[in-house]
Amino acid sequence: MLKRFLISVTCALFLLPISQANAQQSQGETQYISDDLFTFLHSGPGRNYRILGSVVAGTEVKVLQTDSDSNYVEIVDDKDRTGWVDGEFVSPEKSLRELVPGLQQQLADATRSNNAQQGENDSLRQQFSELQAQNNTLTKQLKTLEEQNADFSQKLDAADQTAKMQWFTRGGIVALISLILGVIIAYLPKKRRKSDTWM
Repeated sequence: MLKRFLISVTCALFLLPISQANAQQSQGETQYISDDLFTFLHSGPGRNYRILGSVVAGTEVKVLQTDSDSNYVEIVDDKDRTGWVDGEFVSPEKSLRELVPGLQQQLADATRSNNAQQGENDSLRQQFSELQAQNNTLTKQLKTLEEQNADFSQKLDAADQTAKMQWFTRGGIVALISLILGVIIAYLPKKRRKSDTWM
């Protein structure tokens, strides 16, 4: 009995500095024990009533009624125990214990989505690298073809020039031969006519 009394006094001293701003609790509403502590479950609306046990922080409880004088709230906890706790430590907000699994699931989903996105990004980077390599290869091939085309053009120009020179040379030779033949023919002795011999 003394041990319980000492625990109650210690808990009361610990709870006194905490803010006294309390909201009215709705009857039958599901609420939660604050995450920053555990609180004792009393048999009546006050610390002077017998302690029935403790309620762990974050526990989901059902509010039955609120004593406006003491601001104690009658609840049913997760072990189906009915008792009173200080209303300051009952909150309509979900506790971290309730939120953590959902947050963990969201984190797992986000991680999976991020991994999938990362895999897609890696695939796109790989495709980009392959396309860049192909582009580099095609650029080199184009440069080689341009060099070959320039070389062929030079050879074609040279061949065309050679052909023109050959035609010019042949034409000159033909003209020279024709001239020589013309001169030779001009200086050949002419045959006399038979009528001249009769005279």
